[in-house]
Formats: sequence, C-alpha cells, structure tokens
Amino acid sequence: MQAFRKLMPPEIGALHDHLLRLTFADRQARFSGHVGDLAIGEHCARIDWMRAVVVGFFEDGVLRGAAEIRWDDPRIAWRAEVAVTVEDGWQDKGAGTELLRRAIVVCRNRAIKSIYMICLIDNRRMQRIARKFEGALDFTNGQVEADIRVPFPTQFTLLEEAVTDGAGLVATWWDRIERGDRDIAP
Repeated sequence: MQAFRKLMPPEIGALHDHLLRLTFADRQARFSGHVGDLAIGEHCARIDWMRAVVVGFFEDGVLRGAAEIRWDDPRIAWRAEVAVTVEDGWQDKGAGTELLRRAIVVCRNRAIKSIYMICLIDNRRMQRIARKFEGALDFTNGQVEADIRVPFPTQFTLLEEAVTDGAGLVATWWDRIERGDRDIAP
C-alpha cells in the first residue's frame, strides 16, 4: 500500500535509512556532491524539527521518497528550501511530482511565499518536476535554482493537509498491522 504523509521526529531513522538506500548518482543529485554514510547520519541529526517538515512517500510501510522542507529564517519565514529524493525503483512513477505537490501545500498552509530547490545541471528529472509547478529556473555556476511561487492558503488546502495526514497515518497503521508489528504507533 502506498501512503504520503509527514514524518514525525521519532521517525528520523526512516529518513536516514531511505537516504542510505539512494544510489551513488541519487546521493550526488540530492547533496550536490558525493556524501558517505556518515555525512547522511550527520545530515539527519541536524534536522531542526521546529523549522523543517519532511513529507514522506511510503510503499508497504517503508519510506521510499521524501521532500525535506526547511525554512530559511524562522523569524521571517516567507521562503523555504525543498529537496526531493526518490529511491531508484520508484522513480519515473510520479512519486517525486506528488511529493513536491504536497510540499507546496504544506508551505502554502504556513504562508510561505516561495520555495526554492537547488539541483545539479544534469538533474533533468528535478528540473522537469519544478517546471510542472511553474518554477522559474536559473542556471548558474554548474547548478540550477528553481524558484516556485506559492499561493496564499485556502480552507481547501488546509482541509487537504489535514485529511491526507490522517489518511497517511491510517495507511501506516494498517501496513504495520499486516506485518504483525505489535507496536502500531507511528
């Protein structure tokens, strides 16, 4: 079963494991250069949950994709950075597009005015996904920055986030029950 939902801080291990499963090329695309296992552990440990949200794509209870949203400055939180990762076997199936769409809803509901994504010049997948959301691409110094304007929230976007969070948690619990996990708390 597939589910999209926000991760909670105790689930940082799922993000860590997901990032470790990325191929060499996908790690390079995500971190704009080679990073080893230790650097991934440090990256996960540095996540400040007061100024970050991680939207996850789960397949059969395993995190297979993530959109990490980080506010630039929590005092004037009108701009955020988003980084999207999808494991090799789940790419080109719409998961990256859906993760970015949901990240935009999260940002929208927090009155973020724009999000940006930085990727390498050869990361055509992320560039295509950014263009789907009318992202303006700026090619400089061997990388691309996509800037996506985020509209003001509505009651429908607030409802969408609440409903999808609930549905995602139910799907997660159901996957854990099917696997026979005794502890079904997320």
